[in-house]
Amino acid sequence: MLEHVVQEHLYRKFGEVYYHRNKTEIDAVAGPYKVEVKTTRPRRGYPRGVVTLTKETMPRFLLELAGVTAT
Repeated sequence: MLEHVVQEHLYRKFGEVYYHRNKTEIDAVAGPYKVEVKTTRPRRGYPRGVVTLTKETMPRFLLELAGVTAT
């Protein structure tokens, strides 16, 4: 469910969202963002530039994506 929320916001901003899987999975690739959503503790070893979101960090990311300054 959390992956879908992030993907929907990225789709609204960029019009296209892709999924990538090679050695590692990336849940959403859109515009300059590569995003992995985790409900558990993120593991190490993601490619450079991948943003790992948890349920705690996701709200701030979505606000910044929408152009709203979070305080």
